[in-house]
Amino acid sequence: MLSFFAAMLPTELSHNLLAVNAAIIYNLHKSKRPVLSEWVGSIAALVQCVVMVRLAKMYRDNISTKHVIRDAMHTSDAPSDIVQRIGEISWRQWLAVFLPVPQPVGLSLAFPGVSKVQTVTFAHVGKNKTTPLLMDVYKHPDTPSNAPIVLYIHGGAWVMSTRETPPLPCIYQMAARGWVVCVFDYQKSPKIAFPEHLIDAKRAIAYLRRNAREKFDANPDFIVVGGESAGGHLASLMALTAADKSLQPGFEKVDTSVRGCIDTYGVHDFKDRHGVYFYKDKDHIFVRFIELLVMQKKMSDADEDWERASPVGWLREDRAGELPAVIPPFLVSHGTLDTLVPFGSSQVFFEQLQLYRQRAQQGPVGGVSDVFLEIPGAHHAFNYVLSPRAIAHGQAVVAFLENLYAKTKDLPLPGEADLVPAQIEALADTKMPTTGTIPSTARL
Repeated sequence: MLSFFAAMLPTELSHNLLAVNAAIIYNLHKSKRPVLSEWVGSIAALVQCVVMVRLAKMYRDNISTKHVIRDAMHTSDAPSDIVQRIGEISWRQWLAVFLPVPQPVGLSLAFPGVSKVQTVTFAHVGKNKTTPLLMDVYKHPDTPSNAPIVLYIHGGAWVMSTRETPPLPCIYQMAARGWVVCVFDYQKSPKIAFPEHLIDAKRAIAYLRRNAREKFDANPDFIVVGGESAGGHLASLMALTAADKSLQPGFEKVDTSVRGCIDTYGVHDFKDRHGVYFYKDKDHIFVRFIELLVMQKKMSDADEDWERASPVGWLREDRAGELPAVIPPFLVSHGTLDTLVPFGSSQVFFEQLQLYRQRAQQGPVGGVSDVFLEIPGAHHAFNYVLSPRAIAHGQAVVAFLENLYAKTKDLPLPGEADLVPAQIEALADTKMPTTGTIPSTARL
């Protein structure tokens, strides 16, 4: 964990660290102390210069990420003029990036008006002593009536963190653009085992279906799910399991389908069948962690349960009958230098998703394509810090959401049981081309 922070913070705060290092050298020079005249001081100064060169490169890479994101978004069907503006940063946002202020102050400066407007209890869980599950609601005062919703699932390896610690830069960006963003708590392992985490997420959907219009002036029929890391795992499962009513104990009649999925450096395969974690760790540490704390059962004794806990498992050819009639559009993002969840996790999942759509002859849903954002030079949790890279990524998320809303807001819910074939065809363009090949890593 310490190595993760040591890797992530310099890449996202390189601009601040560069300024600090420059200030140190300047003050030493100005003070005219004989520190640099000694051989030890000279070596230290040389090391300091090397560090500054490295930080300058990190900052350059951080800023240039916008070009890679634009290129990826241009392959989607989002309006080109909006895509071209990804990475443009206002003067208020530049101030928030560079000023050494606490993040809440920086966020208020960068995205004025956005705030947490409510905290509500959306469910009570537990058998003997019930525990309330809470949800925070973020809005901008100019948010229109009946606004669309993003239901956001925080990460934390299924065992830690809370609704109060999501990637706030992205949360604020979505809310600033008129989305009602709801971030909620769910039960954590080892007190509970999977799929209780996912069931709690579906409880949050059920609460919004019943209460969003009255309590938040939001549209309960247009909910997009999002999450990062463990939250990305749960978000992708939310999008894939709307037809599985066993994951809705006591509220089976509620439609828990979603309009889209924002999956950011998510975990996609508990079984690690493609070896992306084994390649990183040269050991089965990840599988043992899942076995001991999250699933609380051995993979060899409960292979089917492990399969159902893995988003890639739901995309297998023999499971097609268990999926919703239409899988909503995905925006999948992952940093290439992620040391906690390997980049290959999202890469393989996205390839599997495209392979499934080819087999099912399911084209862009409502004219909205899936998008994969490969974030070069980014580590795990890169979007937790207000940096040029995080802002550009948040702008891409917003562009995807706005394109999705514009094109699908008048379509029926994907999970409605009484959809007729014509409605299904309207949701999923069945004219997807079948030419071309799927990368070998996507084959099961």
